[in-house]
Amino acid sequence: GILVSNILKRQNIFNIMGFIDNNRNKKNELINDFKVLGSEDYLLKNKKEIINLAIAIGDIKKRELTIKKLINKNFKFPTIIDPSCNISQDAKIGKGTIVSRSSTILNNTEIGEFSIIGTAVNILHHVKVENNCIIGGGTTIGSNVCIQKNVFVGVGVTFAAKEIMIKSNSFISSGSVVLNSVEARSKMIGNPARLIPPRF
Repeated sequence: GILVSNILKRQNIFNIMGFIDNNRNKKNELINDFKVLGSEDYLLKNKKEIINLAIAIGDIKKRELTIKKLINKNFKFPTIIDPSCNISQDAKIGKGTIVSRSSTILNNTEIGEFSIIGTAVNILHHVKVENNCIIGGGTTIGSNVCIQKNVFVGVGVTFAAKEIMIKSNSFISSGSVVLNSVEARSKMIGNPARLIPPRF
């Protein structure tokens, strides 16, 4: 939340009313000088006052549930891009996506809806990142990589510049170097990235 509110301050486009948190103990707490107004119930009761929402949740599954709850409730979900970013004019970035400080997105790249691109991420040309992905700070995504929906990428991951597919609901651990395609629901770690076997 702090990261996103700082971007909004630097953009100086929106009037920030406060944060929403379903943890009732956090109501009226200050985060980055903004008050926690209440839970999602507060949003629904005050729809006329609140027009734009930024979903700053760092958990992929919780993000997905929140998006499903709010997507058809007449809120707007602006694309939020830090002014320090270097974004190619022909890059496409979907609604509700947040691009953090000092990130670069090159030409012919498409970022889907409701994703978070962390600080100082480098996304090269002809890359596709689908909806509701989190790309950790310092990550480099080489050209021609496709990342499907609901993928979590830790801090400082490197994806080789070639036609590789990271299939949906995968988890790529921080610092990994991904050289090949990754199957759906995989957990990967290391250099080169290898599969973490599921626990039973």
